Amino acid sequence: MNPSLTVQLHQIAEVRMGVTLRGRDATRLDTKGSCLMIRISDLSDEGQLTTEELHQFEPGEVLKTDYFLRLGDVLLPNRGTRCTAYVYDLPLTNVLVGAQFYIVRPDTAKVSADFLAWFLRTEKAASHFALRRKGTLVQTVQRKDVLELELPLPNLTKQHQVTSLDALAIRERQLSTQLAQLKATYLQRSMLRAVSV
Repeated sequence: MNPSLTVQLHQIAEVRMGVTLRGRDATRLDTKGSCLMIRISDLSDEGQLTTEELHQFEPGEVLKTDYFLRLGDVLLPNRGTRCTAYVYDLPLTNVLVGAQFYIVRPDTAKVSADFLAWFLRTEKAASHFALRRKGTLVQTVQRKDVLELELPLPNLTKQHQVTSLDALAIRERQLSTQLAQLKATYLQRSMLRAVSV
């Protein structure tokens, strides 16, 4: 079995910062606004979108089409200590992220977006970023440090196998959590019935 090639992220993806909108009220909620925004709080640690209603607003300036997310873009928060990554998969063309995200756009001939996002959530990536974060009140990761991240690059078939296993592991954890909650609810109701007799 051939070992995986090791590459730096800049060899397989572009990295750009999310959009910076001018003005204090630039992203003020507007239910008739033409744009939507994904915020860091909208993502789980496992790289899943946790809301069905994205923040809606009307920007006070004309935005280039390149600012909007494309299918397969990987969103990586650059502030704080959370290490999550989400593959944009919504059928919408009017969604933005702010400057608290890096948009990682993979070269899909070399790496799948799901594999890249999976690796960005691993302990190895977390250690890389932890050593390089700067700031006291709010810690940030520089674009250079994202570009220099080293990662293994197996072939696309093996990448798919890894991400399929990861998806199953995430689903197992979700089901285990749901089962624990159902057990706790059942036990509580049983005890209430017992003391009400």
